[in-house]
Parts: sequence; structure tokens; C-alpha cells
Amino acid sequence: MKQSVRSFAIGLFTAGILLLGGIFFFGTGGEKVEDLAAEDLIDLVEQKGYYVLNKEEYIAASVGDESKTASAETNSKEEDASKDKEDEATENAEAKEENSDENDSEKAEKEEEKEKTSYKLKIKEGMASSDISSVLENNDIIDDAGEFNEYLIDNDYHLKVQIGEYELTTGMSHYEVAEAITK
Repeated sequence: MKQSVRSFAIGLFTAGILLLGGIFFFGTGGEKVEDLAAEDLIDLVEQKGYYVLNKEEYIAASVGDESKTASAETNSKEEDASKDKEDEATENAEAKEENSDENDSEKAEKEEEKEKTSYKLKIKEGMASSDISSVLENNDIIDDAGEFNEYLIDNDYHLKVQIGEYELTTGMSHYEVAEAITK
């Protein structure tokens, strides 16, 4: 027993020394940032989608932003004063239009309901929740199949999906769709 433990320890020690020697002599294969030229670093940063500005460009950009915000604040104060005057004039007109606005909002709601498209989802035996999510995304019932599938899994709906046909419409929330297909 003692002999096998010693042999195992010697094996681990030898493997550690070999790995350390390999890293020391052959390196990790990657270049260090200190070894790269400035142009190469700029290229790497720009490839990642960032912008590189020199000191003068940075100062010009920051000074330009401050002057824009100062002029924007002055303009917003002037606009607020003119809006106050306009608001007083329109309040009377709005009181008269409230009744017509209610009718308009009812019409808009009816139009939105008409714009909602419906889809008859047929769930067959053996369909995975990811397949169902893909079908729903392809028919514009949901926006993102991955997000919906994750919702099903996180809330344990993926285990409760029932075989059958379901009438679904655009604009339904994940909860509404999940409840519909698990009844």
C-alpha cells in the first residue's frame, strides 16, 4: 500500500514538473499586449467595434458636446414657455374634443383587434417546446422563439404542453400562449 501511494505521488510530481517546463519553455502561444505595436492594438480594438480617438479628437468631441448641451438647455427653456401658452389655448379645445376622442380611441381599439392575426397551432405527439416556439415565431405570434422557449422551461410549461389544436393571435403574452397550449 505504501509503495503504491509513493508511486502515485512521484507520478503527480513528475507530471507537474513536465507541465511547468512546457509552459516555461514553449509559452502559452498568445502574444502579450506589451509586445504589440500601437497600430496593431488600434486594429484589434476597432475590430471589436470600438472607436479610437487621439487626445485632440477626444477634446474636440467633449467640448463640442458641452456646447450642444448648453444650447439645448436654452432652447428647451424657450420651448417650455411657448408650450405653456399653447397649452392654455388648447385646454378649452380639448374639453370639447374629449367626447370625439373617446369615440376615436374605441375605433382605434377595434382596428387593432382586426389587425391581430390569428393562427391555429397544431401540436403533435413528440413535438419539443423548441419546435413549438419556432412555429410560433415563423407565424408572428411571438417575437423571439428562444426567449419563449426559455420562458416555457423556466416556468415548467414545457412539461405540461398538450397535444391538440389551439387558436392563438399576435400580441399574446408568453403567459397567455403558455396557458393556452397547456390546458
